[in-house]
Amino acid sequence: MNWRGRPLTSHEVIVQSIAATTTRTGLRVMAELDTNVYPTGVQIGDAEMASLPLTRHAFHGDWNYALHPQPCPVIPAPRAPHKPDPEWDPAFLSDPALTGMSRQQLSDLTNTLALHGDVKRGRPPRLAFPDQVLAAVLHLRAALAAEPLAVLFDSRTAMHRTLLKIRTLLKAHSIVIPPAATPPSALPALQARVRALSSDTSSTIKTTC
Repeated sequence: MNWRGRPLTSHEVIVQSIAATTTRTGLRVMAELDTNVYPTGVQIGDAEMASLPLTRHAFHGDWNYALHPQPCPVIPAPRAPHKPDPEWDPAFLSDPALTGMSRQQLSDLTNTLALHGDVKRGRPPRLAFPDQVLAAVLHLRAALAAEPLAVLFDSRTAMHRTLLKIRTLLKAHSIVIPPAATPPSALPALQARVRALSSDTSSTIKTTC
């Protein structure tokens, strides 16, 4: 609406039109032209897309989302061709280094939210309520997006709704899960797990582009 009827005759006109956008609630926009040159034809795999630290908005999360910064990926050392991977322990997901709280504190948080969150109606959820809370904590604390969380918790159809549900419960209880000041040291292990699971399964994660 801001540039409706205005001929977009140059990049400068486009940038200025975007930057002039405001709303009644006080939105302010900064815009500038990116003059860098980027290669074309770059292919992005499903696993790489799934590991992006996205936080999708409640309204049309496929279109509206925040992309968080992340550290440069660590290049793994080459492995012997037949060396088996160490067995994955799901308890690693509740590591205090990732959640920012002890396992007892996480349990107490789950019990508090369960008073109003685990409603026994309709079809039972695919993901147990404690895992729903844990997924939301990882989402808020470690900036893990819904796609990699869905892979880690093997719940690929309802993770967006699960995160929205738990965030609503947290807000209702005035509970804030602050983001980590620095990326948790255990985060690369989770990203490696997501890549491994994504390459080992025949199904792909739906992404937008």
